[in-house]
Amino acid sequence: MQSTLAVTLNLHSLHAKKVMINKLSKHPLGVDIYDLNLNLIRKFANNVELKTLNISKVTRGKYLNNGFLYKNMYIFKPIQP
Repeated sequence: MQSTLAVTLNLHSLHAKKVMINKLSKHPLGVDIYDLNLNLIRKFANNVELKTLNISKVTRGKYLNNGFLYKNMYIFKPIQP
């Protein structure tokens, strides 16, 4: 059985989906990925977009919230206001 949110997202326009994702996102300003020298590798509009990296939600959260190194190469940092 699909969750109510999943069903709701299937019925809305792309714009509406983006608005909902931003409201549900823990880091709506975005997330940056840096290398060990703090060079920016990639920017994401929010933490939900990190799923494109094929990393589980729990793992993404652990590395993002605690500042741990991912695969001893990458640092996930939320964009601060």
